[in-house]
Amino acid sequence: MPRMKVDADVELDKSILTSLSFQERLAVGIGRLKARRRVTNKDLAEQLGVSEAYMSQVTRCMRDVKLSTLDKMQREWKVVIEDLLKVTEDDLPRVAALRSRRGKKKRTAEPAA
Repeated sequence: MPRMKVDADVELDKSILTSLSFQERLAVGIGRLKARRRVTNKDLAEQLGVSEAYMSQVTRCMRDVKLSTLDKMQREWKVVIEDLLKVTEDDLPRVAALRSRRGKKKRTAEPAA
């Protein structure tokens, strides 16, 4: 199973679970699905008939997902969307990794003072 890198400065606090956006919840759920099934974004994209780039953007919270795509996920992957959106304490490392990646990008995009 692939290992997740988590920066030491990201605190794994349970309160973070209640502050997740829909995009973040879905990204965490898709990450969990990928880990369980040992598949890549490319594999999932092929199953949905979308591009690998689109799947990558969804898993990095950079793109919204249409309802029709969510419906296709449910049917093609044989999962319940509610399960993809459910985030538990077991997902804290995955949440921290997601937030860490997004935080780095935001920090580098800010102009130097």
